[in-house]
Amino acid sequence: MNPTDYSQLPLRDIHLPGAVGWWPPAFGWWLLMALVVAALAWYTWQFYLARHRRAALRGLKRVRVALETGAEPVVCLQMASTILRRFAMTSAMRAGTDANVPGLIGERWLNYLDGLWGRHEFSAGVGRKLLAAPYARPNTIDRSAALELTALCAAWLTAQPVAPRAGKA
Repeated sequence: MNPTDYSQLPLRDIHLPGAVGWWPPAFGWWLLMALVVAALAWYTWQFYLARHRRAALRGLKRVRVALETGAEPVVCLQMASTILRRFAMTSAMRAGTDANVPGLIGERWLNYLDGLWGRHEFSAGVGRKLLAAPYARPNTIDRSAALELTALCAAWLTAQPVAPRAGKA
């Protein structure tokens, strides 16, 4: 064997490294996955907290549809008043406030609704009809006024913040 003849050496051909595996992912992918999971958990929590608002808005939508299809406005406004009061009681209970919502009547009820909203459409606007309309005799309330009042109630519900549950002492 000739020491300068390299063709006779037992060498193997150049070989490439194996394919890069997809697992485990790089640190950036773990970080992105953690952010996506955190965002999904936050969205799920917010969706859960807003469930009673969605239920109240669905109820008001049914009232509005009933008004538009010819139902008695007094009965519809009774249902709208009940929906608002239930929502206010649930929100006060969840927030842990001392508001005596079931005991609020008359001007105090309207002021309470305005206080949660920061506007004065219940105590000084169309919302004043909420005091007497649910107790009126049939065929004494104008359908357009009832539709306007239900739209105000829906706007009020939409403007309410999603309150987390108060901590138990």
